[in-house]
Amino acid sequence: MAGLWRQYSRFVDRFPWGSQMLQTGVLCATGDVISQFVVERKSLDKFELSRVGKFFFLGSFVVTPCVRSWYLVLERIVKFQGSKGALTKMCLDQGLFAPCFIVVFVSAASTLNGLSVKDIASNLRRDYTDILLTNWKLWPATQLANFYFVPFQHRILVVNLVALVWNTYLAWKTNTSTS
Repeated sequence: MAGLWRQYSRFVDRFPWGSQMLQTGVLCATGDVISQFVVERKSLDKFELSRVGKFFFLGSFVVTPCVRSWYLVLERIVKFQGSKGALTKMCLDQGLFAPCFIVVFVSAASTLNGLSVKDIASNLRRDYTDILLTNWKLWPATQLANFYFVPFQHRILVVNLVALVWNTYLAWKTNTSTS
């Protein structure tokens, strides 16, 4: 197991963007698979493979660039270390980034579902507050621990593992009106 972790760490060090795009895409897609089978209880003949592809795309080309860039910004602007630094990063993450990123994510998911700008705005009015409040039930504690205990290069992995639950919720929430 230690050898596998060393190989993974070398891969992330050598290809930080590519490795994180791949792992985030796979885990976002996995969240959609769980949503379809477990939450929505779809049978195999009703399973939407295109949705899985959309979530892979969202994870790889929307989530990863936004989150990794945000983490780089946090590293640059937050000069505190230890618990004060972790708390500052978590507050910035949940007070600034999360509210904006939810709009980006819901808009991108809705666009991939072929919705009009009017429908996207309607979805945001309907779902934004619920998604943000649900976000605040999961992510502050996760991010506080992540920023305090986890080295920078592995933070997206931690987020991705917790995000399996979050992506399942988002897949369900962003597809309830389109299914």
